[in-house]
Amino acid sequence: MHRRRFMMTGAAGGAVGLLGASTPARAEAVWVAVSGPGNRYRLKMPLGYRYLQVPTHNGTLNSYVYMLPDKLTLELLDVVPATPHPVPSGTALATALEQAQAGMMKSWPGSTLREQRQIETGPLTGREFVLAVAGDRFVRARLYLTPQAVYSQIAQGSTSRLGSPLVSQFFDSLRFG
Repeated sequence: MHRRRFMMTGAAGGAVGLLGASTPARAEAVWVAVSGPGNRYRLKMPLGYRYLQVPTHNGTLNSYVYMLPDKLTLELLDVVPATPHPVPSGTALATALEQAQAGMMKSWPGSTLREQRQIETGPLTGREFVLAVAGDRFVRARLYLTPQAVYSQIAQGSTSRLGSPLVSQFFDSLRFG
């Protein structure tokens, strides 16, 4: 995997440097660029993320996970089937994404759907949704279906962190191709 470090510059970078190591955990994250297997995608992850590749009976699961002490989690799951599979288009794609969303929502029983929408990232059409979860928590997820893989980009944590720059930068960084 290709990694490149992104450092803070300007006033924000100088302020963190002046504050030193005794600053609370709220300091800005240092981001690294990650290229997925076969360069199928690129994204930025905060330094300290964990990568796991697991062979499955039908392919491979790649997982990039970053967890903050205050229980904010960022994750990209890349499920690669052993053989490419057809992906529907048009209304059939919208239906397939709705079904994938419904299946994924089962991971958070009792959650409430706050919002959902179709999204486009480069050449791919996907689906984004936000759940309200017990304990004043949220789950924000994006799903993409391709012949080569199914991608799930997920952030979860305290509802107060839903609009945080960390979550936004993570979602905005994903690029395909």
